[in-house]
Amino acid sequence: MGGFGGGNVAETYVADRWSAAARYPITVDHAMAAGVDTPGTPGLYVFGGNVNSVSVARSFRFFGDQGWREIAPMPAPRSQAAAVAIGGRVYIVGGAQGDRLVSPTYVYDTAADRWSTAAPLPTPRDHLAAAAIGGRVCAVGGRKLSLLQNLATFECYDPAVDAWQPMPDAPTARGGIGAATIGSRMFVAGGEHPLGTFKEVDIFDSATGKWSRGPDLPTSRHGLGVVAVRSTLYVMSGGPTPGVSQTAVCEALDVR
Repeated sequence: MGGFGGGNVAETYVADRWSAAARYPITVDHAMAAGVDTPGTPGLYVFGGNVNSVSVARSFRFFGDQGWREIAPMPAPRSQAAAVAIGGRVYIVGGAQGDRLVSPTYVYDTAADRWSTAAPLPTPRDHLAAAAIGGRVCAVGGRKLSLLQNLATFECYDPAVDAWQPMPDAPTARGGIGAATIGSRMFVAGGEHPLGTFKEVDIFDSATGKWSRGPDLPTSRHGLGVVAVRSTLYVMSGGPTPGVSQTAVCEALDVR
């Protein structure tokens, strides 16, 4: 949903078929989204983003056929960050507010509809990706507000001790990426640099603490969506060339 060229369009994918969903309440790009599967508050949650090139704090929950409902806004406007759900909480890490990087970690309690603040991201960056691995929020890559300053930085947050830990750098420095977890493995895909987009897929295995290379994306791109469903990794849309570009191509990888 959202994005350049269709900033409030929402679509759902079921049984290998796309269909239109209720339009998002605002026209937005660079928003952050996370799926929550906790009983009582399941669903898709979307936070912040840019409206007419201005970062916003407004946030919404998707109720399927009932459409969208507004929830408590983030403590401050933010875009180009990453959202990760663990249990009934969603963690917002990294990102920017306008032309300024931000480091506070925001935590949204889906049951209480309330925000709190956690330990800040040690390396502030935008256009990063993050995923949950073993109860931790793991943030990878991103950039320092420029395609010329892509990062390979990898850091993980443990909610039990409210602290971040440095991890081995990713093999590929890049921003505008997506990530998802299947089992003990975190898959990182896509991204952009001044001369093109990335096809590389890097895989971090929390069981070994090491990175490896996965099969390349058939269609290199940035600003993509990456989602894991059981043993399948889905890569959706994004831009095939640096900057503002779009593709409707969706591809899947069975990792069994």
